[in-house]
Amino acid sequence: MGYAEKNGDWFSFCLNKTATEQCKINAPHEQEDNALFYQIMDELYGGKFTRPADGKIVTDLSDVIFYMDFSGVFDRASQEKKYTQRRLKAKSMFCPEGVTLDFGSGKHRYLAFERSGSMSREYKLSFIREDLYAAVTRRVTMDLTIGMCQLSKLYAYNGLMMSSGKRIDGIGIDKPHRVIVIDNPSYEVPNVPVITAEDADGGGSMRVFRRVEKTVDSVKVTGFDGEGLISKEYAAVVDRVFCGGNVHTSFQIRMPYVKGMLHKVDFKDFYKMTGTKRLTDIWGVKHRVEDVDMILTKSMFKGFGWLNGSGKS
Repeated sequence: MGYAEKNGDWFSFCLNKTATEQCKINAPHEQEDNALFYQIMDELYGGKFTRPADGKIVTDLSDVIFYMDFSGVFDRASQEKKYTQRRLKAKSMFCPEGVTLDFGSGKHRYLAFERSGSMSREYKLSFIREDLYAAVTRRVTMDLTIGMCQLSKLYAYNGLMMSSGKRIDGIGIDKPHRVIVIDNPSYEVPNVPVITAEDADGGGSMRVFRRVEKTVDSVKVTGFDGEGLISKEYAAVVDRVFCGGNVHTSFQIRMPYVKGMLHKVDFKDFYKMTGTKRLTDIWGVKHRVEDVDMILTKSMFKGFGWLNGSGKS
């Protein structure tokens, strides 16, 4: 931030190659693959990107995306002048003009972008090259128009694309009726001892809370929270593509607005024994049991509220 130049009430950032190099922190510049990187590469290659089969490191993103470390900025409540000035400089980075840096391929403008859950906890935020911002945002949000919402949740849900993982192609995940979403069951547990925090002073700029142990009449518990089912047949397909054999009984998955754990269960045989021929999803649509291979719960699908029109998820 020492390179920021005063521009009226705000600051501008336009760093040459030498200054940009000076701002890099001593950290590994290699990162595991994730869905966001794949989508950016696919945009760069006009939809024709294929991952190197030999494990070769992809360097195309070296001037496309970077992570900004805001620790020591927004996590400081001090009113000291240096912290006030530092916060103002940081806020200027979120202006439409963005930040201009030169990573060796010439100067490019970068705009504040997405962050994963772990990045939020570490006060980090990604910035992406301006010419790719709109197209990649459409990919991340699946072209949804999202109005008023809780910004922290939107960041968290979009940030799922930044979770490290292995992409699996050629398994027909988009086959109609293959993936459905159902509601989570819930139940009440009576007379539950809990430990919570309660407001100790009722207000003020610096809130004070106290630890309280008490017993409440009941607690509502969400069943199968973050858990879903995958058929044994489809689990075998996924596992063969993933590791060449039938090894796993559970899969941790990440898709746009979807996260959670899938457990392999022969639910098709179960429904056959019970005489159930159709399953009804959370929107009231019926699906033939034999067509369904993955049952997600509402708690796994973070975009439900936006698609449902409630604005909550």
